[in-house]
Amino acid sequence: MEQLRTLLAPLGIIALLATPAHALPPPTNASNATVQLTGWLHVDDLEMSDVTIVVAVNGARSTARVSNSGRFDIDLPAESAVLLRFEKPGHVPKEVTVDTRNVQDGGFSKQHRRHVKLAVIMEQERFMGGLAFAGPVGSIGFEPGGGCVAVEHTRRTEPAKRREILEF
Repeated sequence: MEQLRTLLAPLGIIALLATPAHALPPPTNASNATVQLTGWLHVDDLEMSDVTIVVAVNGARSTARVSNSGRFDIDLPAESAVLLRFEKPGHVPKEVTVDTRNVQDGGFSKQHRRHVKLAVIMEQERFMGGLAFAGPVGSIGFEPGGGCVAVEHTRRTEPAKRREILEF
């Protein structure tokens, strides 16, 4: 028994020295985190009553309200893949992707709400010369490991798909 105590005593001291003197914070639950998007939509005629914003979060679709001034607020959950689609009659639709993974990485681990602002300018079809945007015009995400906002923007276009006229 004395030999066992002699062997275990140094191991116990090493284990105590290797343990931090302070308690570690509990792991952050990313599921409570949200990203608030505040945006402004610009259209030439300043008429917002016929604007539609479709919000697809992990495949589930809903619509967002747009104020008379073009402002919209959308709350998104963390760990989500989001597609925003902006539509207005007579204008070319635009899509923006938002990836809320990594929203709490780095120095942002204690923030449960991140706020991102953006602006979207709708282009009239008549000025686009039969072109449409080839996929999303932008993406918003958060850098892995650091949590900083990462934004990409493109104006890549392609010929618009025209619907054939149906004759009855």
